[in-house]
Amino acid sequence: MKKWLLLAITCILSSCGFHLKGTSVFDKPMPYRSWQIEGGNMQRPLETVLRRQPNIVVDDENPDVVVKVLSATQNMSTSAVDISGSASEYLLVLAVKVQAYRHGKPLGDPIEVNIQRYMDYSDHEVLAKENEQNLIWRDIQTDAAEQIVHRLTYLPIVADE
Repeated sequence: MKKWLLLAITCILSSCGFHLKGTSVFDKPMPYRSWQIEGGNMQRPLETVLRRQPNIVVDDENPDVVVKVLSATQNMSTSAVDISGSASEYLLVLAVKVQAYRHGKPLGDPIEVNIQRYMDYSDHEVLAKENEQNLIWRDIQTDAAEQIVHRLTYLPIVADE
């Protein structure tokens, strides 16, 4: 009985298009084959997401496209306070702006991505909340990288000079 239930759940999830986060390849193929990322703290997440795409080379000596992170700012602000006036919830925001270049010329407009997450906070669990905050920042960076790479699939195709 358990096998049939597991099979039914698997069939239902696969038929509705469900897939685990981070395992899918975008529907539209990337317009260029080799990429180079110049991204500071966004470098690793962008390279990881790009490497998951089929037929993509990252860190090539002669890349077709160079993606430069123009800015990446992290902001944490108080979202809610409790009766005593101390913070009970924070809003974490990551704003990233990138520009793709081909042969030193910009490809399209800069890409801007803003990701935000809420985090509950308690003074009684300071160490745990610090670890949670680090995990949330990493998750936000990964989400931003996935959105940027998805938008890079829509870059205009420019022929070699």
